[in-house]
Amino acid sequence: MKKYALLALLLIAGFTSFAQFGTFKKLEDIERFKDTRLVVVLFPDSAYTSSVIAAVERYWTFTGFEFAEDTALYRYKKGDYAFLYFSKSKGSKIKAKVASSEEDMNAMVITRKFSRRVTPENLLVYGFCSNRIDTTDWEAETTRAIQLMNNYLNAAVQAKSNGDMSPSSMMSDYPSDKAQLVDKKLLIEDKQLELKGKEDGPTLFDGDVEEVDVEEIQKAIKWQDNSYVYFYYSKDEKYCNKLVVSAANSELMYFVTDSPDKCKCNAKDLKALKEIKVKAVKGK
Repeated sequence: MKKYALLALLLIAGFTSFAQFGTFKKLEDIERFKDTRLVVVLFPDSAYTSSVIAAVERYWTFTGFEFAEDTALYRYKKGDYAFLYFSKSKGSKIKAKVASSEEDMNAMVITRKFSRRVTPENLLVYGFCSNRIDTTDWEAETTRAIQLMNNYLNAAVQAKSNGDMSPSSMMSDYPSDKAQLVDKKLLIEDKQLELKGKEDGPTLFDGDVEEVDVEEIQKAIKWQDNSYVYFYYSKDEKYCNKLVVSAANSELMYFVTDSPDKCKCNAKDLKALKEIKVKAVKGK
């Protein structure tokens, strides 16, 4: 409850460090957004550009869309448009010349208007990404972010009341069948699992846990492999957002915020995942 209270306060303040959600508060606003034309902004980085084009064409279903170079956005000054692009955090290791955010965040974002400096009042939807993205990483990162944002919107539009779009309601009923955790192997990038003493990952998780090269996780995302869920984090100046999502369709299984120096998957996270599985099975 304390976590939800904190997140609610952050939302009221105008910005959320909150997993793959948006800033919509009324059903009529999200219904109206369905008719918005999404302009996917392309930056002068070939790896980013090709990856985001492929991800949007394959996985974006909520609105119509089109692509435009960042130097040609003058054509969209008038009309019912929203803009999708990347905002990198201050400490991220991303060489691509993309946008940044007034409230530090590392994510794909959708905004009301395009600006190289994303402001809280302009932000509509966002999907956290890893802080280290090199040329070969863009395909997996954009795939996950596009799917997560699309998942959020498809869930929010099904809300029965404005109250159901609140942070606590969305978090408790995010568009994922948590029972998926029961029979999937959890992949964790090498050196990102932090256990002490005799703590054992498979026992804490009550399932298969494997530390792998990041390339193995990216391969699972590329092939949309339904056998796996995986852990990743997205850090900014104030928080470390830790997530577990499915390799197929990027269904959100788990999310928690911690301090920026505590980004690794630990025993507490694995126990929480086990508890989610137990509750999901009991609820069926």
